[in-house]
Amino acid sequence: MSPFDTDTLRHAFGSFMTGVTVVTAKSASGELVGFTANSFTSVSLEPPLLLVCPGQHLSSIDVFNSCSHFAVSVLAEGQESIANLFAKTVDDRFEKHDWQADEFGSPLIADAVATFSCSAYQRHEAGDHIVLIGQVHGLQVTEQQGLGYSSQGYFSLSDEQQSDASGLAGYSAVAGAIIELEDRVVIAQDNNGASLPCITQSTTVGARTSLQNYFDKLGLAVELGTVYSIYDDAKSKTRFTFIRATVISADISADISADISRLGTLETIDSLDTLCFQNKAQASMMSRYAAESRLKKFELYIGSADSGDIHPLDKPKG
Repeated sequence: MSPFDTDTLRHAFGSFMTGVTVVTAKSASGELVGFTANSFTSVSLEPPLLLVCPGQHLSSIDVFNSCSHFAVSVLAEGQESIANLFAKTVDDRFEKHDWQADEFGSPLIADAVATFSCSAYQRHEAGDHIVLIGQVHGLQVTEQQGLGYSSQGYFSLSDEQQSDASGLAGYSAVAGAIIELEDRVVIAQDNNGASLPCITQSTTVGARTSLQNYFDKLGLAVELGTVYSIYDDAKSKTRFTFIRATVISADISADISADISRLGTLETIDSLDTLCFQNKAQASMMSRYAAESRLKKFELYIGSADSGDIHPLDKPKG
């Protein structure tokens, strides 16, 4: 078995897609504490048990090591800011979002998909974390969509479902990929200008599956990540869906360059702003992509070819 470092292990763990929760408690002195976690698991129905894994690095670890009760709030789509807030060490975090205390005094995050009020059932030390098992004494659940997370960042199930739709009635659908290899992106160029690799989306499967089938047929080792942009072009009556993707390779080799050449050439992030794209929508999208690449902070665009809304896709900071 090949050796691995901590960053590689973290990335591998992050490839498992999960929901996002905020775990909270009230200390014996009345202090409210909480942290963002995607290490949340159901354990048993009888008795009703769940587990979370507070890290030993948490400033509140002593509270979670000794509390008699705690709560878990499963975050909903659109609550990325709450996930980021509780992933940081902020003294007034409970003043920045609505919450209510459960019968034991543990905070429950408002507008969450589900909340669980628990008593501490068992604790086990496990490396740099503790396994905290809770017995559920009360719960609330709604019909909202949950916020998702993987190593690519946050994702939204409704956004993913929207990316697999063909848009408005009478619209065709095109799926494209922003294929990354280190600090470069695959760009196709012809007499009409620069463009991203795109295909006509299948009428029977969504954008993601259409792209994956296309790359598999070409024999390209490309891993699809999060949806980056969904927009409708009224002039051409087409919905465009672009998904970030990465070339699966440990290094840049001649074989990889030959494979990629079937789709285009590898252009540096810094050169994207200088390219003349075939249409304004792709030019605007890639200008945004270049800026976000430098910040290492990517966001999702949903709207039309001319205007729309930006949705954050930040990774939790903790």
